[in-house]
Amino acid sequence: MSALQLVQMKLDRRIGTQLGGYRIVEPLGEGATSVVYRAEHVRLGRQAALKLLTPALGEADFRERFLRESQLAASLDHPSIVPIYDAGEEGEVLYIAMACVDGVDLKTLLASEGRLPLRRTLRIVGQVGSALDAAHARGLVHRDVKPANVLVGDDDRAFLSDFGVAKRLGTNGTTRTGSFVGTTEYCAPEQIEGRPVDGRADVYALACVLYECLAGTPPFHRPSELAVLNAHLHAPPPKLTKAAPELPAALEPVISKALSKSPLDRYPTCGELVAAARAAAAEPRIHRRRLAVSLSILLLCALAGAAVALTVRSLAFGGDHHAAARPPASPPPRVQPAPAPPLDAIMIKSRDGRTLNDVAFNLLKARQWKRALPFARKAVRRAKSGTLTRAYATFNLGYALYELGRCRESLVPLRRALKLEPKWEGPYIRPWINRAKECVRRGAIVPAPSPSSGGQRVPSPAP
Repeated sequence: MSALQLVQMKLDRRIGTQLGGYRIVEPLGEGATSVVYRAEHVRLGRQAALKLLTPALGEADFRERFLRESQLAASLDHPSIVPIYDAGEEGEVLYIAMACVDGVDLKTLLASEGRLPLRRTLRIVGQVGSALDAAHARGLVHRDVKPANVLVGDDDRAFLSDFGVAKRLGTNGTTRTGSFVGTTEYCAPEQIEGRPVDGRADVYALACVLYECLAGTPPFHRPSELAVLNAHLHAPPPKLTKAAPELPAALEPVISKALSKSPLDRYPTCGELVAAARAAAAEPRIHRRRLAVSLSILLLCALAGAAVALTVRSLAFGGDHHAAARPPASPPPRVQPAPAPPLDAIMIKSRDGRTLNDVAFNLLKARQWKRALPFARKAVRRAKSGTLTRAYATFNLGYALYELGRCRESLVPLRRALKLEPKWEGPYIRPWINRAKECVRRGAIVPAPSPSSGGQRVPSPAP
């Protein structure tokens, strides 16, 4: 039995005991070299997550480095970094006390829900990227960014945890004994090779997390750990839209740049990676398959119209081809062809809620508010109750009404959309409700200038 197993046996019996001024209540999770417990500060009564670690074998300076880096991590003050209360050692065990976040880690969330929607992913990854940039500014690189170290609380409030393997910028990716530090699925090539690492190693890892949230698996997932490491070093980044065809193609170069083998070719900060991903996600999105179906319908309508015209001509002039070849006794009256119906008149006849909402969405993107309104109204009626299409169409209806200056009327669908859409969409919808309220309060005939004024981007209407 190894020394680590013996220590873990002791840890199993710690529930109800005290360590570092904390009373251990229950286990929360377990890793290769650590166990996390829910604990309570004996004197203050404050809840905490108490992480107990065992030093790596052969590392004489592990304790000193751990305490030094924990002290530096504790100095980080950021809303998306789990606050560190205390760190120390007792016997053979090192401990670090952190704030206890109610929620689940991102790994568990992905396992239970599968791939996450693009907007929700960017909201979570954006918070983690901001936390990492704050750590980099203080001279720390995390080195173990992965879904298991991202805690997701109420309203998708995200927290980055586990600075236990954090290193000062400029140090390499291995321990004194040469053993690898990090998680293979998310490690940058320079970290694998033991070269000096900086914040761009965390950019690489964050891109792996971004890819996994959208595709359902890490980008370089392989059957064995050795194959994973080799893929990080030599394989090109996988195509995101191959795993998730509905995502904007503009995300491909963003992922590819962030997963560059050389740190010099990546985004210099996590914030720039997130900004590029958000810009790519904001581009107009049209479902390719539904677009092809819509175009096919239009083509069939055109062909049907031509066939009707030919039939009418045949009935008007008879079916005798020889007679038609002879000049008529008198010129027939010229019949003006009926004008083709407008495209809107054809598409509005659709009974499919998703198609109608697609049309409304793209008209809104083109700032054609008046044209979009009837499509959004009918999409709300035709979309099935309880579906995301119904929720998105409801928001698009309110959005169109607001832009047309019908602010009071827009509040009804906007508020309904807040109830219908998933809770993580709330931060996106509430600002539009507030704008409509302000418009009503001023008694404005047209809405106040939207964020598009001055060159800023208007949030894309829900697809």
